Amino acid sequence: MAYPPGQGKSGDFLMYLWRRYLEEYADRDGDVEGQIVAGANSTVEILTALSRTLDGGNRYRDVIDQRCAIFNEGTRRAVLFEDRLLNATFSIYNSLNTLSHQIAEGNAQALGMIRSVDEQAQLGIKSGTQIARSAAALRACFALVGLMALALDDRQAMTPAIRQLERRYASGAQAAGTDWEHLLNALYRIVEMMQLLALLTDPELKDRIAQIASRFQEEDLPRGIQLKMRNGFCRFFELGHLLISRVDATL
Repeated sequence: MAYPPGQGKSGDFLMYLWRRYLEEYADRDGDVEGQIVAGANSTVEILTALSRTLDGGNRYRDVIDQRCAIFNEGTRRAVLFEDRLLNATFSIYNSLNTLSHQIAEGNAQALGMIRSVDEQAQLGIKSGTQIARSAAALRACFALVGLMALALDDRQAMTPAIRQLERRYASGAQAAGTDWEHLLNALYRIVEMMQLLALLTDPELKDRIAQIASRFQEEDLPRGIQLKMRNGFCRFFELGHLLISRVDATL
């Protein structure tokens, strides 16, 4: 895939994040677990960058900095794949939690729902295996991306599609028999919800979103769960990069 164009005041930085993502992915050729972590960590960074871009008044600077410090410390300390994955998924959740507060600012109902998601997430993340906790973090992420999509859908044009995805998520969760399957179900539905979120941000992104969606489908052909996870995290990052590139160019 070609590099996205560098636009807006953060164009050079966004190009740097894109190149580093591709380089880290390539450096781990043959190491699927390493590529999963590279995609997940890059997702944390792009979502953090989006929060900073939206935070024109620096209202969220302290919480963003604090969550970045937690992520960076976890990255330094984690050695095992499961621990690195937990650090990444927990940090993705933290980033989306910040973003959801930014997008829902002033909407008391939405903020109440975000608090409810956070309470459930904290319970799920505190106990169980690393994979179970990672799955809990991504389940909460799906809920937050869905809430953000609903908050942006003022005309409710996309509400039927959002609700359909929620039903797909619920069906997948019911069918999942392992923590890995729960994790993958949440991750895949997040990628699909992110497509709607990007489209709500700017309908002109439709063709670019379709390109990422096409690649998402193509790389879903392998049956191995880790290969599917790699596909999910990589597409998650790419959609996040597409989203911030457009937001940054218009602010």
